[in-house]
Amino acid sequence: MHTPPRWADRLLNWFCAPHLLEEVQGDLYERFLRNERLFGLPMARRQYAWEVITFLRPFALKRQPNEQSTTYTLSPAMIRNYLTVARRNLLRNKTFAAINITGLAVGLATCLMIMLYVVHELSYDRYHAKADRMYRMTILGQIEGKALNIAYSSVPAGPTLANDYPGVEAVTRVDNRQGTFIVTRGTESVKEEHVAHADSNFFDTFSIPLLKGRAGDVLTQPNTVVLNESTARKYFGNEDPVGQTITLGTLGLYRVTGVFQDIPSNSHFHYNIIGSLRSLKLRETWLSSGIMTYIVLRPNYAIGQLEARIPEMVRKHISSEMKQLLGVSLSDFQQKGNSFRFGFQPVTDIHLHSHLEGEAEPNGDLKYVYIFSVIAVFILLLACINFMNLSTAGSAGRAREVGVRKVLGSHQGQLIGQFLSESMLVTFMALVIALGLVFMALPAFNRLAGTDFTFSVLVSGGMLPAIFLSSLFIGLLAGSYPAFILSSFKPVSVLKGRLQIGARSGWLRHSLVTVQFMVSISMIIGTLIVYRQLHFIQHKKVGFDKEQVLMVHDTYTLGDKTGAFKSELRKLSQVIDVTSGGYMPAGPTNHSVDGIRLEDGNPQATLYREKSFYIDDRYIHTLGIALAQGRNFLPAHPADQSAVLLNEAAVKRFGFKQPVGQQIWAVGDGSPNSQRRYTVVGVLKDFHFESMHEAIAPLIMFYGEDNYQMAIRIRTGNLPELLKTLATIWKAQTSNPFAYSFLNERFNAMYQSEERVGRLFGIFAGLTIFVACLGLFGLAAFTAQRRTKEIGVRKVLGASVGSVVVLLSRDFLKPVLIALIIATPVAWYGMHQWLQDFAYRINVEWWVFVLAGALAITIALLTVSFQSIKAAMINPVKSLKAE
Repeated sequence: MHTPPRWADRLLNWFCAPHLLEEVQGDLYERFLRNERLFGLPMARRQYAWEVITFLRPFALKRQPNEQSTTYTLSPAMIRNYLTVARRNLLRNKTFAAINITGLAVGLATCLMIMLYVVHELSYDRYHAKADRMYRMTILGQIEGKALNIAYSSVPAGPTLANDYPGVEAVTRVDNRQGTFIVTRGTESVKEEHVAHADSNFFDTFSIPLLKGRAGDVLTQPNTVVLNESTARKYFGNEDPVGQTITLGTLGLYRVTGVFQDIPSNSHFHYNIIGSLRSLKLRETWLSSGIMTYIVLRPNYAIGQLEARIPEMVRKHISSEMKQLLGVSLSDFQQKGNSFRFGFQPVTDIHLHSHLEGEAEPNGDLKYVYIFSVIAVFILLLACINFMNLSTAGSAGRAREVGVRKVLGSHQGQLIGQFLSESMLVTFMALVIALGLVFMALPAFNRLAGTDFTFSVLVSGGMLPAIFLSSLFIGLLAGSYPAFILSSFKPVSVLKGRLQIGARSGWLRHSLVTVQFMVSISMIIGTLIVYRQLHFIQHKKVGFDKEQVLMVHDTYTLGDKTGAFKSELRKLSQVIDVTSGGYMPAGPTNHSVDGIRLEDGNPQATLYREKSFYIDDRYIHTLGIALAQGRNFLPAHPADQSAVLLNEAAVKRFGFKQPVGQQIWAVGDGSPNSQRRYTVVGVLKDFHFESMHEAIAPLIMFYGEDNYQMAIRIRTGNLPELLKTLATIWKAQTSNPFAYSFLNERFNAMYQSEERVGRLFGIFAGLTIFVACLGLFGLAAFTAQRRTKEIGVRKVLGASVGSVVVLLSRDFLKPVLIALIIATPVAWYGMHQWLQDFAYRINVEWWVFVLAGALAITIALLTVSFQSIKAAMINPVKSLKAE
């Protein structure tokens, strides 16, 4: 016998009131049979569907009787009943409850700590009152195919904007290029690394509160300075610092005019001392100098309107100076494929979106914000999956309860409320434990992540309500599927024992286990690749010998005593060689960028913009840099004052086939058409003088003294005694503090961010596996419990313990193997993208994926085998007696 469309019947059942359904459905069914005889089956089905749709009217709508209203479902008495039953069920199933609570607690704790990091990263520079209208001016362009991306702008650019463009409300400039000073008060000298000079309206522009002094007055006069609260306390204790004086290196005496509150950690700059910009002699040129320039736009004035007028400013001011300095017009410069323009960055974008030359501080990376956010979501998702899996797997124990409740009058909404209340109770218990875990783990997390979060951040302001609302959502999410599944059981089938518990949800449980191990395997692969890349960086040949090299800082403070200091060092038996230099392969450096031409006096010749620095004749020997061609500088050759060394990348850049003896011209000392000729006397093999994120760039080394810092190659037989001797020799020459570091430590510090990511990846991978294994352990326990009689029968018929263990374990290996197949391409793609940030990187090899899969399978087998062996060892007599 043919039947009407099933979807139409379901629609009618869902919509129609119960007291009308039987009569209406009977009439429609009779009409369907008559139409089938008269017009055929297709027409009968279409007519049936049409009649069902036309019947859907308000009078027939299904309504709840008054005694089962929503108000009754959510009454205080019913909620108390829900919680009482939930508590009893948790106590009855202690193992499953412990697994659920532990998994959710770990997931929530991890999520909370990552949330602190993400919120902090996204909050940078948003505390300024005018942050939405504040921009940093930059220089962008291209010279001979080489990108020009500089965080500075020209010294006159800011005042020009303020004077000529009405849409600009304010401009303030900050000069932080010197950065480090030896600060002296009385007889005490201290090295300060965060010193800047700023325009007088700095504190009017940025929302940095002044504790002493007025914003518009503190930086108006030359040789005045403002200290942050910590620095003022360090130098003056409880004294009032205003009116006192300090000495800033070679700049002389400064008078303190104010104290400002310490700059918040979520700022792209952190200055401890800010002097008046009028104290410095700035070169008012558009091409050969730079300064940090910040602008504030007027309300309702779009940055696009200002950017549209910038080409006009470039033509007006840059063109004449370019002709004077470089001997080429702006149009000719542009026709050769070059470009020069000013850009504008929102201040709130600097920390995560800016990696320009000359940044005030190393910035963050939006990529890691995304990565850690995804990790937090995944770990929390795994915990929710555990809850769903264990709830649906354990539904056999709740089936009769559902049947009895429905027979006694409970409707599905009340049952859903019951199961969701259990989920909420578990979630809030997990939240309390998670907050405790965060409190205990936060110091270790701060050390790993390089942050300084405190627990008070989580329980202050709007953070705590946000956490509770999020937990409410998580509880609803984790409990929703079990609630709807359990509440849908038919009471007749349950009470007659005909319900196949768990059969229809088995595929879902295996799917969720697959998701869990897909995430876990991806995390394992990511951790292995991060650590391999770090190992590659730290052990790759860098072109110089970074071991046993001691760096002495701030040797420029020795002044004319530098030679005497070097002479004393060379007398020590543990000192092999000494060199002075501005640019060392790692750590703080002092270098410049020069314009280079290969033809004398030809303004049409290619202009190269390359990095350069001054070295002495002991530089390459002390650092162990190899010569590829030619010779080193020789003090006995006065002509070497006009000699240069190039690295191999520079030779390739200039196209020299026989570089030794070639001549180059340096451009850019500020005088009209100024060029100075240099002769190439040697070529150094390429060495990594910058991070391996960048390819080795062309480098030009001039002969001369740059006494910014000193490198000493040493024998490390008795290092403490050597350091004590060095400090004594230093103090005999100067009263400034003696500071040192080791070159290999400075080199490794360049990859501190990657090391931090590697450690966090490893910890998060471990947590991911832990949460996944908790769920697998619970499912294995449920499976062993459900198959107790089957195990007893098999053992009576001769099955060995090993065969029973294999039987119970193999079902769990299938989702792990599927997870490995899915995770491999996903993890490969993600880590391939991460490796693109390195110019020098490893190849992702096949064995990494095999190792990750083997680890996951081994961990899964160990987790499952505990329950499998336990079940297989039970006496079959007890198994067969079990209900």
